[in-house]
This record gives sequence, C-alpha cells and structure tokens, in this order.
Amino acid sequence: MHNLFWSVLILFLIATLLRLDWIYYLVYVVGGVWVFSHWWIRRSLNRLSIRRQMLHHAFVGEKIPVKLTIDNRSWLPLPWLMVEERVPLDLKEILNYRWVLAVGARGHVEHEYLLACKRRGYYPVGPLSLNTGDLFGFAEASWQEQAPVYVTVYPQVVPLHQLGLPSRSPFGALPSRQRLFEDPNRLAGVRDYMSGDSLRRIHWKASAHEDTLLVKKFLPAIALNVAIVLDLNRHAYPLNGAIGSSEWAIVVAASIASYVTDQRQPVGLISNGLDSLTGQVAVPIPTRNGQGHLRTILSTLARIQMHEFEPRLEEWLPRQIADLEWGTTLVVVTPRLDEAGLWMLHHAYRRGSNVVVLVCAPQPNLNQIRAQAEQLGVTVHRTIWEKDLAQV
Repeated sequence: MHNLFWSVLILFLIATLLRLDWIYYLVYVVGGVWVFSHWWIRRSLNRLSIRRQMLHHAFVGEKIPVKLTIDNRSWLPLPWLMVEERVPLDLKEILNYRWVLAVGARGHVEHEYLLACKRRGYYPVGPLSLNTGDLFGFAEASWQEQAPVYVTVYPQVVPLHQLGLPSRSPFGALPSRQRLFEDPNRLAGVRDYMSGDSLRRIHWKASAHEDTLLVKKFLPAIALNVAIVLDLNRHAYPLNGAIGSSEWAIVVAASIASYVTDQRQPVGLISNGLDSLTGQVAVPIPTRNGQGHLRTILSTLARIQMHEFEPRLEEWLPRQIADLEWGTTLVVVTPRLDEAGLWMLHHAYRRGSNVVVLVCAPQPNLNQIRAQAEQLGVTVHRTIWEKDLAQV
C-alpha cells in the first residue's frame, strides 16, 4: 500500500513537470480508487457483528459444535473475509481452522465447526481474527477478538452401580438394612407401645383413634458424607507411568464424586494438586450436594495437575481433615500407601471417619499393607484398572 502511494505521488510529479493529461487522468483514477477502497473496507469491517455460540463444558470424548454468526450492518459488501480461529491441539477436529467467506451488503453469514475434546483440561479458544481487503488489493484491514473464551473438558466418569461406601453417621437419606440408626424424618408406620419406648415416639393422633398407645416406626437410613482426598504429589508416583497413573487417579475421583452426587449425598474434594487456573495448590471444596456442586468439583478436576509437593500425605492431610464432620467417609485416592500413611488414616478412623483407600498405581507390598489396614479399621482397594474400580 505504501509503495502504491509513492508511485501515485511520483506519477503526479511527472505529470506536473511534463504536463501530460493522460498521466493526470491515471493519477486521479488510481488515487480515487485507492482512497475509496480504504474507506470502504475499514467502514465495512467496523460495521461487522460477530457472535460465537458454543458450550463451555464437555466431557472427554464429546464434540462441541460451534456456530459463528457474522452480520454486516453496512450497505457496502465485503468481497472476501478470512476468518481464523485459534484452537488448542487437544481440541482440534480438523487441521486448520481458517475459512474465507463472502459477506454481502446487509448480509448474514453462519459458519459451523466442531471442537473434539480429546483430553481433560481448561483450554482457551480464540481470540478470533478477521482479515479482509478490496478486489484490487489496494486496501487491507484486520480485526481481532479482545480475549479468548475458555472451554472446560471434564475428566472421564466411570459409572459405579454398586460402590458400597460405608458410613457411621446416623441420619441421612440412603436406605440401610442396619436397624441401629433410624431417620426420624422417614415415617414407616406405627406399632404397639412396648415397655421402655420413649414418650417422644408415641403417635398421639393414631393412639387416640385406635384407643391404644401406638409408637412411630422409622425407616433406617445412613448419611453418606464423602470427602475425596486426591493425592497428586509428584514424588508419590512411580517414575515410569506417572502421567498415566495420575490421570487415572483423577478419573477415579471424578467417578466417585459423580456416584455420590447421584445418590443425593454431599461430597467434597481435597487435593494437593496444582490448579492451572490459579497456579497454586487447589483450594479444598467443602462437602455439599447437588449437580451444580458436582460441576464445581469436575471443573477443578479438569484443571488440576501433578505438583512437586514437598510434604508427604501423612504430614499434609491431618490439617485438611481436622474440621470434617463426625461420620464422614474419607475416600483417599493415592498411588501408594505406606505404614506411616496407614497410621495417620487409623487416627482419622478413631476420630469417627470411615476410611477407604483406593490405590491407583502398582504397589508390590499392597497385600501386606491391606492385611495391616484391616486390623486398623482402614479399607484398602487396588484400583489400577477400570474393572478393579467396578469390583469395589
């Protein structure tokens, strides 16, 4: 463009010196087209409206449809418009996300493409950039989106139909065959009064109607308050296969969180992994229930990574679980369990927690640790493969 400007200027000087009319005419035509092209392209580009419609959350293996909508609010058309989307490698469905479109005057153009969720993570999509120009090549203009949009790819969730997590908390919503605990909010009927029954359990209306003392019967229930502990200390994982084992540990944690939420029970997450969004150790997520809370846990699990964490599990975990409610089931997902960690979990068991350990990496002496754990009130399972997790 600058070369063309200087060329026109030189032609104008030549026309002035030689007084040749046809050079004046050439200068006027080329210069006029050059000025008009710049005004046309810049005005049309500034009058464009771009919208991107897409989902911002998905699971591994899913595909996210994206629709770009371009509206030209100007009466001047754009002969060509090159649209380029910056897509991370782990989201690419095709090799190149670059297209050339034509947008007419007051035109409306839609373009659709797919993002393939290959790995869990927190990915930027964009910023979107536009490039356009006139038909003569005299003018070019570009526009770029101010900031990218982010897509959260949740980790894989393995369906667990029969997990069988224990609980020592007396009240809750899960039915239980143990009649040691009964839920006063779940009335099952009435029975005749027996010596020793509390007066609080007498059903006065039913007793008045039947003219005999009747006592309320309640459904037995347990509460399944679950706190998932995810150990992502890089030093705890074997040198060979650390990435695969840590990714599987995250899948195990996500599967348990999904299962507990489906049972309408509260679940929380504690981890020493690195949150890629903040660059710091992941903030513990308190135990709550609901699908919205599950999405919060899955979003954290999508971003979390292994971390060069100095304190060992037995040194770091006691402070994290000190404020847990009595009866909380503690599910520890870790690549290994040694004797020091086992005694730490035994102390948690003595304080009222049920402790379940899921070992997600090969450990040669696991049978010995498991036998010792049974005596200390800690349940240990090997969950190296998906079939192991299904058999828990």
